[in-house]
Amino acid sequence: MRALPHYDTIIVLVCLLLTTTVTVTANPIDNGLVDSELIHECVTHKAVEVVLLLDASGSIGDETFKKQLTFAMHLASRLNISEDGSHMALIQYAETPKMEFSLGQFNHPTQLEWAIQRIEYQSGATNTGQALRLTLDKAIQNARPGIPKVAIVITDGQSQDDVSEPSQLLRDADVMVYAIGVTNLVNVHQLHQMTGNPVRVFTVESFDQLDRALADSLTWSMCKTEFRPGTPEIICGPDRIGVKASTKQPFEGNVFVMDHFHDEECRAGPEKFPDSRSIGLTVPFSACNVHRYRSLNPKGIYVEVSIVFMFHSLFMTKTDQTVKVLCFYMEADKHVTVPLSVSMITTVFREQVYQMPQCAYTLRKGAPDGPIVRFATLGESVYHRWECVEVEGADKDTFGMLVHSCYVDNGYGDRVDILDQTGCGLDAVLLSTPDYDASLRLATKPYHVFKYADRPVLQFQCQITLCLKYDGGCEGITPPQNCKKLAGEDGAHHHHHHGEHDHDHDPNQALSATKRRKLVRRFSEGVGTIDVFTESVTVLEEEPACKEPTQFRISMQILWLLTLFTIVNLSAFILTCYFTCRRRKCSKKKPPE
Repeated sequence: MRALPHYDTIIVLVCLLLTTTVTVTANPIDNGLVDSELIHECVTHKAVEVVLLLDASGSIGDETFKKQLTFAMHLASRLNISEDGSHMALIQYAETPKMEFSLGQFNHPTQLEWAIQRIEYQSGATNTGQALRLTLDKAIQNARPGIPKVAIVITDGQSQDDVSEPSQLLRDADVMVYAIGVTNLVNVHQLHQMTGNPVRVFTVESFDQLDRALADSLTWSMCKTEFRPGTPEIICGPDRIGVKASTKQPFEGNVFVMDHFHDEECRAGPEKFPDSRSIGLTVPFSACNVHRYRSLNPKGIYVEVSIVFMFHSLFMTKTDQTVKVLCFYMEADKHVTVPLSVSMITTVFREQVYQMPQCAYTLRKGAPDGPIVRFATLGESVYHRWECVEVEGADKDTFGMLVHSCYVDNGYGDRVDILDQTGCGLDAVLLSTPDYDASLRLATKPYHVFKYADRPVLQFQCQITLCLKYDGGCEGITPPQNCKKLAGEDGAHHHHHHGEHDHDHDPNQALSATKRRKLVRRFSEGVGTIDVFTESVTVLEEEPACKEPTQFRISMQILWLLTLFTIVNLSAFILTCYFTCRRRKCSKKKPPE
């Protein structure tokens, strides 16, 4: 069994949550080291399922489109097209993609060349995302099991629809995506979104460079790794993080999050891999000790986890590899679009755009609105304060919030949960369930400062889930309900300062099952969930005592004596100067004898 290539270095993928101007580079074509005989030997004994996507948008034109068809024939001639060898499918895309022929439809080189030559240019807008979805939904469905799958996209500009989501779905389906950008008008950032790896992005200056040399470079790039990624691919999803990789031989071991081998959610074995040579693992942010921490410049959140590839089914060996996965999610101004329905004779859908509030989590000294705490003494009373401020103005009352999934971290990976995923306190000594005000956008709770043994620094982290108050959208979500009484708390139930009566045990006030399902669905879909952090707090055993500076008291008597002494000295100086000057003048006037 051969191991993965050695990659025990940190691999970073930056995931942007908004469209930004990004400076990226692409791989120029370098064919100097490609040997045609080497390529032929490689592809002769290896099969692959290839889907080629050709740009047929209005900016292409009929003559330029024919150059893409010629390139398709160059590529087909390099692959071992046969019944048992490689298969090729072709899609041309503009406003609507069209699959010209499917995988396995033409398995003789002459038949395939004839099928390519008869394709007619269709023209229209550029919807590359739709073409990628057609590849996923239809083209690769005819792929043979166990045979690697590759998609090659050619484009000369910018897609008018989203390419990131269908590209990620293709990679999730173990399809290796290549992108070829033609002309300097191409959006290279979109090429990187499609491939997920800059190594598989190629750029040329014109369609005349879609030639045999490029076909050789592309074929060699695919074939030298047996049409599989040569290095691990990092997965940075909206709520998950992970890694994918390929092995030369079938994988018989386990992929797991470090220190979480026995957690089923944090481990994947051969039984979970449809292709035993294409392996990987993704885990949710909320599990497997996935670590998240905030960055102030650039503003965003890092998500980090270490994943182990264990090649033996039972034992760790020296061939095992560890990948440290680090994803960065840039913070953006978020908007939410919510359909509002009006029930009359017919159902009318309206669209309303709301600007997300700005949320913060702080520790305050002495009172909920006291100064922010950066240093505290052990046992001191400090207030937790969570607040979301309506950006559109204080008079707006659009959102409510639920604070949940809180924990405290000492900066060394030691963490303790203090609020559960429903927002209820877990330990009254550490933190009880927060008190919410009437707006449901402010929550506070006092606590007595604690610290880890031999660890003076603490940082608290929570999640805030927002809900729209429209049509009871926050009902049943916030404030938290049915929180159990904790040892050391006063009263049997937690009290919320929002003016509502506690009717947890009143069946007449309970929500219907239909309403409850609706709320659960609404909560799971979520208007938005935000990670919030306090500043790091240094905890001191006792407040340092600063000695007052020694004051030298001068009495009035001493002051008068000093003044008199100064006057006497000054008078003596003046008299001395006077008599000295007078004596010199007299000596000059005395006549000689």
